[in-house]
Amino acid sequence: MENAAEALQMAAAVLIFVLALTIAINSFGQARQTAQLILDNNDREYDYTYVDYDIATTKRIVSVESMIPTIYKAYRENYKIIFDGLTDDEYLYEQRNEEGTKEKMYNIDMEYGVRLADDRRKLQFIMALLYGKDMEDIGGNTFDEISEYFEESAGVYLKDDGLYDTIKGKTFEESIGVYYQEEAKGGDVSNVPEANLTQKRVITYTFQP
Repeated sequence: MENAAEALQMAAAVLIFVLALTIAINSFGQARQTAQLILDNNDREYDYTYVDYDIATTKRIVSVESMIPTIYKAYRENYKIIFDGLTDDEYLYEQRNEEGTKEKMYNIDMEYGVRLADDRRKLQFIMALLYGKDMEDIGGNTFDEISEYFEESAGVYLKDDGLYDTIKGKTFEESIGVYYQEEAKGGDVSNVPEANLTQKRVITYTFQP
């Protein structure tokens, strides 16, 4: 009789364990689906595909309010941002090339352009680029100090007038695509596992007169 009672208790314990395990698995599954839904909603405007180097696919018309957050992301994430259709005087900054002359730049690329390992310097560069002399001090450095630092360390010449004033009140067509950095370097990625490739998002803003 005692053995039968113990057997029933063991069977009940097993059933409870199985029930608890089932509930836990279902909960984890729902949590994963919820997290994926949140990520999809956050990125719903960027339905992108893998494209050939420097070719963008998804397009929309945007103004400065939509562009500024994307520009901020350029220093934290692996973005390349290109401005197309600006005048010669509306360049972003100048950079000293290998010949020692200044070249007008119309793109932001933290990997191939202004290479900065320090996040503080990256933020200073973006803020100075956007607002020029009107930028707020970051890390106790004024615009003039930041401008002098980039000129001496990276051959970058910032403008007193920021990009914000240049693009304010204008509309742009935003084109978005994703490519592999290894492709941009001329490498053959056909036999390389996708997990070993580096994704890069390229965003092109084309001025709409």
